[in-house]
Amino acid sequence: MTMPLDLVGGDCPGPLFVIVKRRSPILRTSRQHGMRRRARERRATPPWADKAKIRAIYAEAERLTRETGEQYVVDHIVPLAGKLVCGLHVDYNLQIIHWLPNARKSWMTWPDMPFEQLELL
Repeated sequence: MTMPLDLVGGDCPGPLFVIVKRRSPILRTSRQHGMRRRARERRATPPWADKAKIRAIYAEAERLTRETGEQYVVDHIVPLAGKLVCGLHVDYNLQIIHWLPNARKSWMTWPDMPFEQLELL
């Protein structure tokens, strides 16, 4: 014998179990991804960062792209949102790199990463 549900008010206004919708993946080309990326960079930029040097690095990447016809991007050496460590958005953590090695590079690793930490991934 099953016990009836005790409903306040006499009837159920909706389903007993609310379906939690998973967020859809954000495409790299969407406007929302760019907004999240810029927000992450703002949070990772300390007040003492030299913003003029950061703008100069981005301008140099754009200049290289225009002159060579190949896409150059600004890469964070230590990633902003890595699994084990998070870097800062400062001029000495930025490098200009061709898009292909940057796409192949994992966001979980950085140069001189100890091998013991690779096992954690």
